[in-house]
Amino acid sequence: MTGPVDGAAPLDASAAAARTSPGGDPELRRVGPHGRLAADHAFAVALVTLWLRVSRAGGPVGFVATVERPEVARAAAPVVEQLRQGAAESLVLLQNRTLVGFGLLVPGSGVTAHTAVLRMLMIDPDHQHRGLGRRLLDGLLDLATERGIERVTLSARGGEGLEGFYEAAGFTEWGRAPGAVRVAPGDDRDEIWFDRSVRRD
Repeated sequence: MTGPVDGAAPLDASAAAARTSPGGDPELRRVGPHGRLAADHAFAVALVTLWLRVSRAGGPVGFVATVERPEVARAAAPVVEQLRQGAAESLVLLQNRTLVGFGLLVPGSGVTAHTAVLRMLMIDPDHQHRGLGRRLLDGLLDLATERGIERVTLSARGGEGLEGFYEAAGFTEWGRAPGAVRVAPGDDRDEIWFDRSVRRD
C-alpha cells in the first residue's frame, strides 16, 4: 500500500494498528488539495477500515453493526472522490500512522454557498472518551469559518445521546424526521437536524 503522509511513512490501515496504536495526542490533519494529507488509495483504505470499525461497534455512521467491508467501501469511494476534487474538505485524527478520527465538511453552492453540511464525524472505538470528538468538531467549525462559511448544519441519529454533545458545541436542534433511521426491525430512530452560526464577528 502506498500514499505518503507529508512525505513520511504511509498510512497503516489495518484494524490491528487501530487497536494497538500507542497513546498520546493524535495529530489533526487536513485532507485534500488544500491539506497536508492526500486523498489517495492509502487514505481510502484507511477510511474504510475506520468506518467499518465504528459501524461494527454500533456507531451511528450510516450502517448497521453487521455491515460488511465491501458495502462500506462502496460508500467511501464517492467521499474520497469529493476530497480529491476539492468538492469537500476533511479533517482527520492520526495516531502515529493510523486514522482514528474523521469528519467531512461539504460546502453549499450557488445561493447556499455561505452554508455547509458536516457529515460522518467518527472516532475509532478504542480512542473514544478522550475528548477527540469535540476536538475534531471544533477543528471542522474553525475550517468552515476559515472558508467563509456562515452556517453549518448536521444530522444525528436519535437514541444515541448525541443531543447534548452537539448542543454543548453551540448547535441548536431545528427539526426531526421521525423514524427515518431503521437500525433493526422494530427499532426506528429519528434523524435529528442541528444548525449553528460560524460567522466571523
